Amino acid sequence: MVSKIFKAALYFVIVFGIVTLFILYFYKFPQKVDVVRPAVSFYEKDSSSINRTSIRVSGTLYRPFFRQHEFKGTVTIDGFDFTKQNSTLPTYILDKNNGINMGNLVYHKPSKPWDFVTLGTIWFDDNFEHINIASNWGENKKMTYFIVSASSYEEVESI
Repeated sequence: MVSKIFKAALYFVIVFGIVTLFILYFYKFPQKVDVVRPAVSFYEKDSSSINRTSIRVSGTLYRPFFRQHEFKGTVTIDGFDFTKQNSTLPTYILDKNNGINMGNLVYHKPSKPWDFVTLGTIWFDDNFEHINIASNWGENKKMTYFIVSASSYEEVESI
């Protein structure tokens, strides 16, 4: 009698565990994102090049267990028309360090998905409170151009 109850309980635990693992593996835990953050843009170590702008992030951040996280959506930046006229490829999270995600931000023409316009590197936290973009989008292509969610250069230096 006890062995039948034990076998039934063990069978239930195993089946429940397998079902739970499948759910955890295949469910992507989506998080909708629609934020606008004030930002500043500037060349590396050049406070005289600072411009005020804003970053709008709209889409979904997928955070599945046991697999690579990704962001699917748009990142538009005031003053950079190509960010509004072109689409972005899904941003796969390549590295996560102290709660900060890092990935490639790739813009392509909407009519031709593999016709790339430009790319950059983006860092953001899971809530998109802090967003940093490094690229060569400025006029001087030899210097790194940063777009950072902050209200002033002093705030950027303190980050």
